[in-house]
Amino acid sequence: MYQQVYPIYGLGVVLALSGLPVFISKLIAEQDDELQQVAIARQLWRMLLVIALVVVAFLWGWAPQIALAMGDRRLTPVIRSVSWMFLGMPFLSVGRGYHQGQYLTWPTSITQVIEQVIRVSIVVLVAVMSLHNSWNIYEIGTYAMASAPVAAAVATLIIILASSSLIKASHVPKSLVSNKILLKRLLVEGGALCLFSSMMILLQLVDSFTVKSALVDSGVSSMDAMQLKGIFDRGQPLIQLGLVMATSISALLVPSLTESYLKGQMVEFRRQFQLLLHVCVAISALCTIGLIALMPQINQLLFSNQQGSLTLAVNMVSILLASQITTYSSVMQSLNRFSQIVIGLVAGLMVKVVTNYVLVIHFGILGASLGTVLALLVTLLIVWRAVPAYLHWNPGSKFNIKLTAVCVIMGFSAWTVGKLMTVLVGPGRLASILVVGISVVAGIIIALVLSIKVKLLSAKEMLLLPHGKELLKKLRQ
Repeated sequence: MYQQVYPIYGLGVVLALSGLPVFISKLIAEQDDELQQVAIARQLWRMLLVIALVVVAFLWGWAPQIALAMGDRRLTPVIRSVSWMFLGMPFLSVGRGYHQGQYLTWPTSITQVIEQVIRVSIVVLVAVMSLHNSWNIYEIGTYAMASAPVAAAVATLIIILASSSLIKASHVPKSLVSNKILLKRLLVEGGALCLFSSMMILLQLVDSFTVKSALVDSGVSSMDAMQLKGIFDRGQPLIQLGLVMATSISALLVPSLTESYLKGQMVEFRRQFQLLLHVCVAISALCTIGLIALMPQINQLLFSNQQGSLTLAVNMVSILLASQITTYSSVMQSLNRFSQIVIGLVAGLMVKVVTNYVLVIHFGILGASLGTVLALLVTLLIVWRAVPAYLHWNPGSKFNIKLTAVCVIMGFSAWTVGKLMTVLVGPGRLASILVVGISVVAGIIIALVLSIKVKLLSAKEMLLLPHGKELLKKLRQ
């Protein structure tokens, strides 16, 4: 029940944490003085407050219809429970964006950490209390989702206290940007950033509306369909983990890439983009293959059984595709080409909407994984074609041949270690901690050794990495 409604919460997080604050920080940085920054921040807050009230009213009033579209009318209180979190969106997005526009990141960091600690603590508390009070799954989902508005309220209070200069400022002049122009930029530029940031969440939202209904229409009972959807949803945190690992390291290179482009240093720009792509593809490919190779054991460790391991393994391909989309989109943003990104993302989303129901009817929950992979593949092809030709990725390059060899050997080795360890210590959940731990360490060591041996990254590319010079010296010792 929690995962079925989770995409709504995820969209709220994107609006309040990554999409809108980035857009607002850009607007703040464009202003000539602090009073104009305050003026435009207050102007945006009023607009977003109206939007937030409309969203809350829609989710509350239409919750029964939304729940019915998701295939279960009893989800109504769960949807209404999470809807209140959007009231914090104007305060959090404007507060975070205002401070980021002044190059202050601590308000965003502190409110995000506190918000998540409170939310997760409430979820765990609800899980424990449900065991003692015999709550049904809908009550558990409603109380667990209530963690979102509570956490948002606390984060809002903190951001208000941190934004005293924004609130107390007096004699603020009228904003130089008209409401019409600002609203247009909010919808176009802010909307593009939000769409980009919520790519995986939107695909998950499509699953919430189609997977259970398709399973029931294919002859599966309602309760079995819910259980199967729950098994499919196991893949979401694993995908997020892989994406964070793939994009966080490559994100370190984006500022230098943008700087090279602005200075017109196109040779350096191409070289840095190649490194950015190589790092992103290498990490995402190794994460993908590693998760696929050890999926039965990981499934056993996290969820006490190995149901749906094939479905989850196929879904892990999303990490490789989504990380490349993120990399290409980052470059497109530095080139100020937002429209191509939006076209690619919308096209991929439409592919998911059109194919998901049919694929689930024919292949069960495996079809949902296939739908996600197909949607991301379409998005990647469109974004890739929009990138300037001199930045195109060559599948037959030496780097890709080396990476394929490293991935195959690493994946087979991790799979073999996993199988041998399972035979030695048994298939139980506690035993799988040891199985997964040793297999992951073995896979990482093998991948690192092979990458160094085949020189996956050239010396010039390694020099472009943060602390690359020191790393290169250690490897040559």
